[in-house]
Amino acid sequence: MGGYMTGSQFGVKVGWRVGIFLALTIGFPFIVYGLIVATGARGVGGASGALAVVAGTFLKPVIILGFVISLLSPCWQRVRSLGFPGFVGLLAPFLFLLDWPYFLAIGAHWGVAFSFGILILNPPLFAMSALAMLIAMGVASPPDNRSPGQRAVGRIGGVLAIVLFVIALVSTFPMLWVMGRIWLTSAGGKPAPFVLSATLFYWAFVIKPFVCAAFCMAMAAMAYLSRKESSGHSPGDSEPGGGPPVRSPPNTGAAVFGRR
Repeated sequence: MGGYMTGSQFGVKVGWRVGIFLALTIGFPFIVYGLIVATGARGVGGASGALAVVAGTFLKPVIILGFVISLLSPCWQRVRSLGFPGFVGLLAPFLFLLDWPYFLAIGAHWGVAFSFGILILNPPLFAMSALAMLIAMGVASPPDNRSPGQRAVGRIGGVLAIVLFVIALVSTFPMLWVMGRIWLTSAGGKPAPFVLSATLFYWAFVIKPFVCAAFCMAMAAMAYLSRKESSGHSPGDSEPGGGPPVRSPPNTGAAVFGRR
């Protein structure tokens, strides 16, 4: 998915995508109003609400999926530029996708949330964690594998990412089950019984804010340590921000900390 990507290039690409997505999310009521005016639905009783629900049901998922898909390539490319496997960068788009109920319901007609079985809107903690990861990816330098601090923080971040994934599965399963039950019943099928333990769902809900906060702190720590401990670069290396190459100090015979 492309060659080397600096932090500044990544920030510009991701910044545009996030900005457009936020603009479409915040301005979605105006988009719906424009559709109502353009189709003349205001002159028909109940047509405005029906059109608003239809627009939110079909247009909002397209906006969310388009945003998530647009993040795949830059995140993959930036993580590879930092020396990690590309699939690690896909965690950020995945975290954004986990908060699809919030993005689907915000700014849309109440009937959209009702039709999807969204009864309560929780804060978008997964999306906040994804945003923290994007910022850390943008400001980080290639890590030094010889640094014990970076290795320790990297392991902590990996464990927290796995825990976030498990919490996401437990948190979203009840909603997906309700949606599947509604759709299956409407199609004449027999819905399966609910098998997820209520206790497991409760504890996932309780620890979710703490795990998300810890993940954000781990991302900040990884970015800080990578920049602090990579003060020395090989000749011709570029700064993560896309600046000019950093020249190595003259060879005086002494070892230079951070040299690769």
